[in-house]
Amino acid sequence: MESGKLQMADSSATSPFDTLKTLGVVVSNSRSYVEVMLSNLARNQVSVPLRSASDTERLEMTKTRHVVIPDNEAGWLGLRFASEGGDDCAQISFTSGTQGAPKAVLLSKSNLDSVVQNLVEIMELDSSIREYIGVPVYHSFGYGRARAVLHVGGDAFIPQAGFNLLEIRNMLRAGQINSISAVPSLWRLFLSNLDVFGDELEAVRWVEIGSQPMSSSQKNDLRQALPNAKIIQHYGLTEASRSTFLKVHGEDEAALGSVGRPFGDTKVRINGAGRIEIKGSNVALGVFGEHGFSSLGSSVWFETSDLGRMENRCLFYEGRADDVINCGGVKLSPDQIELYVQKEVMVAGDFGVLRTHDPLRGDAILLVIDPLAEEQREEIVDAIVSYAEHFGLSARDAVKVRVVSDLPRTSTGKLQRKQLALSLENMADSVDGSQGGARQVDNTCHRDEPKGGTLAELIRDLMGEKSNTDASFSELSGDSLLHMQMMLALERSLGEAPDDWEWVPLRSLIEQADGADNLNDVRFARSGAPLPDGSRNLNPKDITFFSLIKEDFLTNDSSVFHQGFLMLLIHRFGNARMDIRWRPLRLLPSLIYKICNKLAQFLFGMKLDYTVKVGRRVKLEHFGGMILGAREIGNDVWIRQNTTFGIRSLDDLDAKPTIGNSVEIGAGAVIVGRIKIGDNSVIGANTVVYSNIPSGSVVSGIPGKVVGQNPTLNPSPLRTA
Repeated sequence: MESGKLQMADSSATSPFDTLKTLGVVVSNSRSYVEVMLSNLARNQVSVPLRSASDTERLEMTKTRHVVIPDNEAGWLGLRFASEGGDDCAQISFTSGTQGAPKAVLLSKSNLDSVVQNLVEIMELDSSIREYIGVPVYHSFGYGRARAVLHVGGDAFIPQAGFNLLEIRNMLRAGQINSISAVPSLWRLFLSNLDVFGDELEAVRWVEIGSQPMSSSQKNDLRQALPNAKIIQHYGLTEASRSTFLKVHGEDEAALGSVGRPFGDTKVRINGAGRIEIKGSNVALGVFGEHGFSSLGSSVWFETSDLGRMENRCLFYEGRADDVINCGGVKLSPDQIELYVQKEVMVAGDFGVLRTHDPLRGDAILLVIDPLAEEQREEIVDAIVSYAEHFGLSARDAVKVRVVSDLPRTSTGKLQRKQLALSLENMADSVDGSQGGARQVDNTCHRDEPKGGTLAELIRDLMGEKSNTDASFSELSGDSLLHMQMMLALERSLGEAPDDWEWVPLRSLIEQADGADNLNDVRFARSGAPLPDGSRNLNPKDITFFSLIKEDFLTNDSSVFHQGFLMLLIHRFGNARMDIRWRPLRLLPSLIYKICNKLAQFLFGMKLDYTVKVGRRVKLEHFGGMILGAREIGNDVWIRQNTTFGIRSLDDLDAKPTIGNSVEIGAGAVIVGRIKIGDNSVIGANTVVYSNIPSGSVVSGIPGKVVGQNPTLNPSPLRTA
């Protein structure tokens, strides 16, 4: 008998593990963990991931006698691996257990191999891939990425401290990585901090998004931020990993809201109860739980606990059939949270827990309390935070609070969560004045939109009102998402995060930030990088002011009456005055700038505010009809008449374009939205552009599409003047 062969096919026997040769592997986000798992796979040894070496529950359930503890060393995975299929059991994974005791899921070699083969085909992976795996490799998502990358001969990087935007930026700039994988909550963090990145994002060729919900607008923002990447989102679960794939980079707007289409031999359907069912080689051999073993396999339709609908072969995920809260990838049961709170707090009134939307984490924990329990609000929140920490979630700002007059319950006392959620929606409508008769909601304790922009205020909102600033971040047990937000805030306020800042008292970090005289808001922007606020001189730093004016003069036909030169002169002066830090001394220069800037609009037909960052040797070739509301204009750019740069929608007033270096823009062009026009591109006359343009492109049409390549660098206007 082969050691990995499963010899049960029905639920009559008590355990499927009697015939399996299992080996426990303590989970670790490390190279060693992947190496042990792949070694077991090659030797037909069935791997059992364990939470610790003394994980009695899983050891006893799977009848595992031997345990391996991998080391915690991170870094590059460079070993070679060839994925192969087969019916043998290869791994025993576990469900989250939020609806009772966790179940053991028996995965075959073919289950694991189907993930690899599908990823290689749909993403067109090759041996040049060098991936930053931003999710733990002991999760099926991260482990699948490692197997796929190694299978094609690529290299995978496992970060020491988990997903780190600054580490990703630096590795991209150094040419070390060209692929990134992460769950949606981390990609939302990325989109909220685009200001820390530059042109290095053009080097990203592959991206995979996990299966947490992500809005179509967020997916659209992601593909605009990563114009050269093949971006794939998958939908999957422990029992049927990666069942559908969405090509985010190539889908139309209607399909972006879905989680993609079935791929390979996978089939998906919606049953009469609205639940998603899956069949194919990705479906597990079987599931073992408190009711025994249930056989599955590739020929069986597996019913999930997820709701969905199918449109044009696309699967649209519509939430859990149960009430699981998926907070940043950590799944929590409202029932279990309530039981824990009842154990920890003698609550005087009534309360309940359900899920609610969170723009960063996907789901948040919504605590609903009646007026009697309101005085114990902080105690209850503390208990919820304590419970979540057992699952690795240390995020006080993920707990939101609402107050209602009473909570709907059945005759047996069970909380009616769907009815409560609907009631809360009606209350929100009432507050807006669109309905009458609904009970008022106390919104004073909402933390959806933290206020203020100082580091002290950010710490208060993230770590709680009563956070001890004499303690360090490490002592307060902040999770990885909070860690990244803190690091980014420190970089904005101090230039870079101090070494070992996690062990520095928060009070000391606040004092350093207060003394840095940085007027920028330390928070990440909610919908992307903030526009320059006009508080600093944005003129190029590598040239003096008078040399810059001389260069602008030579670039614009060496004529003091050239409207383009005069517009740039006003713009440069508007920025230079910001070097006068004492405001009373700046009043007269500011008045002169405002008068001249307004006259330029009337006389030249040009609008170029000083808050637009403008590079060197820019030529405004013909005057008239120029509305240049960009985020940034690079070096050696030619701009002709009747051009418009600006926002695409009033919904996002910060969404303005970035014009790269050596770009030539034809008359009548319109460039709008949070997009990047790549270096050395040519935008044709009357072209309308609202998506990212790769470097070296020739663009034409409405909407603008790449119709060719620009083979040579656009010569500097100065050199051809």
